[in-house]
Amino acid sequence: MKKFALLLILLMLAAYAQDAKLAEAPGFTLEDADGNIVDLDSLLTTGPVMMSFWALWCKMCIKELDALKPYAPEFDSLNIILLAISQDKARSVPKVKPFATSHKWPYRIVLDPENMMRRLYNVQAMPTFFIIDQNKKIVFTHQGYKPGDEDKIVAKVRELYEKGGPCEQ
Repeated sequence: MKKFALLLILLMLAAYAQDAKLAEAPGFTLEDADGNIVDLDSLLTTGPVMMSFWALWCKMCIKELDALKPYAPEFDSLNIILLAISQDKARSVPKVKPFATSHKWPYRIVLDPENMMRRLYNVQAMPTFFIIDQNKKIVFTHQGYKPGDEDKIVAKVRELYEKGGPCEQ
């Protein structure tokens, strides 16, 4: 029983340390699929930022981004930028933009062939989704995807706006 309690305490401390570690979103500068520079601090001047970590080989990542597509006009109206951060290696990068175009994703496709963002944000599974408020705080994280998870993401966005909280302009 003591071993179980100790294990439970260690797991809780590890989870707390992880949450505390990522309470503030680490800054980054990367290129998008069009060759433009994407800088978190610059993006946050116009509104909150959402990030979805995905890859060409990740079927659930693709389903998540497809499922969020109908909400893009709502995100735009709230000045929220959604970054689809490709974790594909350099040899697959030429396939990323045509793939995203074929899916008609209205998101900004960001390239991270070195997986720097994955390490920086401690992404353990894909897809992983973040919402970052204009104060650079991570206000929502979601790992994995199953149909209906997009509703959780949209509900969180709406909740933040209804509260006049971190997404307020």
